[in-house]
Amino acid sequence: MTTQEQTQAGKKYVEAKAAAAKLARKQGSPEYDPRAHRAAVERERRAAEGLDARD
Repeated sequence: MTTQEQTQAGKKYVEAKAAAAKLARKQGSPEYDPRAHRAAVERERRAAEGLDARD
């Protein structure tokens, strides 16, 4: 894997993790959507798997 691919995969993971965390902070508020949070966590998991697979 090239350095550019590693950087791109790492960036995807960081973005997915940030999105999941942002949704998690909304828990208990009227804006919280559990389906959106689960989807964000799933995207984070897939990004992490993609990052691990490329190592």
